[in-house]
Amino acid sequence: MMLRLYHSPMACSLAARLALAASELDHEIRFVRIAAGENRSDEYLAINPMGQVPALVTPDGTLTEVIAILGYIADMAPEKRLLPEAGTYERALACSRLSYLSATVHAAYRPVVRPRPGCDNDAALEAARDHLNATLTHLDRMMAGRPFVLDDFSLCDLLLLVLLGWRRAPALHGHLIELPELDRFQSRMLAEGNRAEVISEEMAMLFGASGAGTEPEGISPGGEK
Repeated sequence: MMLRLYHSPMACSLAARLALAASELDHEIRFVRIAAGENRSDEYLAINPMGQVPALVTPDGTLTEVIAILGYIADMAPEKRLLPEAGTYERALACSRLSYLSATVHAAYRPVVRPRPGCDNDAALEAARDHLNATLTHLDRMMAGRPFVLDDFSLCDLLLLVLLGWRRAPALHGHLIELPELDRFQSRMLAEGNRAEVISEEMAMLFGASGAGTEPEGISPGGEK
């Protein structure tokens, strides 16, 4: 049985899509349009009752949560060295970095891109933008002089690449500070393989060929994880 990934364009689940490509494991991608409510359909809720992406159907059952899925993919393709070996300090450090990206950096986008009712006034949005800029500044400093999140390429880099792509959300235009280290990292990562083409394809799925439109459906912690 091949692996089947349920994924919404430009959501955090894109990291799992890129990871599967890097692993060369036999797999297929099924798109779930959050903006169209497909994640709340009976069909999808039978796969993931939480109605979130990603969900990875494996021969042994269905996995949810992007960090768990990335770990599974790495373990199923050990020869690719997508994460450090299990049971080592380096693997624990990788899990720490993945958790930081998922729980801290990911969450910092939500109040700006898709604020909750009552939190969309100017003061709240300004505070949210300040928090996001502070979070990204810390990340920029952490990446200073480093080609990768860890010492070598890992799935941590793919998750970071996805999160940096969210800076293109219309709500952030003109509000982000300069992040030279993250810009360099993003450029290097996009120059390898077909990552740039995959991301362009998914951006087109969200915005249309013109690149204009409403907020990306994938940039929403409420519909993914």
